[in-house]
Amino acid sequence: MYKYVAKYFIPSKVYKFCSLTAMPAFIIGMITFLLSSYFVIYSLPADAEQQEIYRILFIHVPSAILSELIYLFLAVNGFIYLVWRTKISAIFLNSAISIGLIFTAIVLISGSIWGKPTWGTYWVWDARITSTFILLIQYIGLIALRSSFSSRQTTDQILSIVSIIGAVNIPIIKFSVDWWNTLHQNASITTSGSAIDSEMLIGLPLMLASLLFLSFSIFARNIQFEILTRTAKTTAMKEIING
Repeated sequence: MYKYVAKYFIPSKVYKFCSLTAMPAFIIGMITFLLSSYFVIYSLPADAEQQEIYRILFIHVPSAILSELIYLFLAVNGFIYLVWRTKISAIFLNSAISIGLIFTAIVLISGSIWGKPTWGTYWVWDARITSTFILLIQYIGLIALRSSFSSRQTTDQILSIVSIIGAVNIPIIKFSVDWWNTLHQNASITTSGSAIDSEMLIGLPLMLASLLFLSFSIFARNIQFEILTRTAKTTAMKEIING
């Protein structure tokens, strides 16, 4: 099974795939983002309690979801690299770190803006905010580690190990509102139903989809850069670069 899947993840093939999909993903993401933004800003009514400020949840919540999913993606690729030594897994890991950092920063900044009118303060050290801030530090640490070693193999190994260990923070972020008394409310969408109005449920997946496409376009370009950095001198990559 592994050998069957691995043959499709040869760097040269991945590079070609990224070349074909990066720009279409960006265009789809931008169109969806603009349409979603118009919908959540102009079509949805103001909230009965939070008035207009609640609209920030449409960027806050999808960013929070992606910041956590991306870190899990790092950990999975780190595990695959350590077990099977697949070069493409290390490339995926390195290419996704900066995107996760951006989304985590958006979560904290948008949360602070949202917190001032709703909680009366920009920042409190409750469990959810603290664990998310730790996630930000983890991403910054991974970026710092990328340039801390002269050997690329050593760098990939350290990044993989740190990513796997750091993944323990993801369930802490997810379940912090259940385990501790925090200012954050419990999950609004669960298997038993939703506490969010049906109109708002349209805006959230639309915005999430737009950010996914935009993220992939950046991810694809990062992958291309990593592949060129690592394999530009190989015959296969020279053929691709030279057409």
